[in-house]
Amino acid sequence: MREKIIYAKKPLDIKGIIKDIIIISIGLMISSFGTALFYQAGMGSGAMATFSDGLHRLTGISYGTANMAANAVFLVLLFVCDRRMINVGTVLCVFLIGIFVDMGTAVFSLLPIASAPVAVRFLCMLASCAMMGIGLALYVAVDRGFGALEGLVKYLCAKTGIGFDKAKIAEDLLLIGLGILLHAEWGIGTLISAIVIGPIMKVFIGIFQRMLQTGTYVGKSAPAGVDK
Repeated sequence: MREKIIYAKKPLDIKGIIKDIIIISIGLMISSFGTALFYQAGMGSGAMATFSDGLHRLTGISYGTANMAANAVFLVLLFVCDRRMINVGTVLCVFLIGIFVDMGTAVFSLLPIASAPVAVRFLCMLASCAMMGIGLALYVAVDRGFGALEGLVKYLCAKTGIGFDKAKIAEDLLLIGLGILLHAEWGIGTLISAIVIGPIMKVFIGIFQRMLQTGTYVGKSAPAGVDK
């Protein structure tokens, strides 16, 4: 049975919106701190970062510009595919992730992670993957809009019936593959993050949805009689 995206009728009251903004911000902070820890571990970069690095090397534009350009293209693609996925959460992703990554970098740079033994850095890399998966799951579960990549994953799930974890893995591997073809730098952490973050997100999205009582179903079929 094909999986469906069920759009929750979220309350428009100010208290509800503020509550959701706070929860989304916490999720993005956890994820961004995970990204900062991932970089400190020095075992590669995430899927989007790998793709952006490849785009930077291909075009000669700065890495930051390449990252913004790629995000803009994916956001336009999400708007074309399903504009209902764009909401306040999308805006928060655009403005908060960079700030939180910088904050996380400032914190973790105080620790001797980069110079630590390989085993310690490997454990830090695994911890960072868990943080990214849990943080992203929290903001997705709120159901107030999605970042471009997460929105495209959910759209792919709805159209193909593929589970969220498998769709996320496929998206990350595609971005990594394109980045590598464009001569981006990568490492063992790059591949591990692509394989584990999707399944972590799937598990915790379900947990957070039950806690928040949102109406978006991920990784399972919609209840009988409920249409998209």
